[in-house]
Amino acid sequence: MQDTVGKLDDFKWKNRLVLYFPQDEKSEFEFADSLLAELKDRKVAYFIIKEKSVDSNIPIRFSESYQKALLKRYKMGSKTDCFVLLGLDGGVKLKREGELNWTLIMKTIDSMPMRISEKKNN
Repeated sequence: MQDTVGKLDDFKWKNRLVLYFPQDEKSEFEFADSLLAELKDRKVAYFIIKEKSVDSNIPIRFSESYQKALLKRYKMGSKTDCFVLLGLDGGVKLKREGELNWTLIMKTIDSMPMRISEKKNN
């Protein structure tokens, strides 16, 4: 599968997005199969955005200039790790400093009106 160059707007109304900005460029992340299943169920695409690379659960890459713009817009001068949750509408639903907190992210998503509607319709 070939990576495509994209922007966050490509996901509007398709995916909820988690953007994670770790301080340490050398950070490695592994996701349990159960977490990946929960992310898929909730239509979550995640992006681990470092200075020089982006890791994701979908095949996409960002241009270098776009990646810098994301850091500037969403990290907003944070001196530590931080993450942002964007809803299906592209709006910021949660922003926190610190390591990824999947429990908080899932609770936030599950309390959103569109998610509640999705669960009723399934």
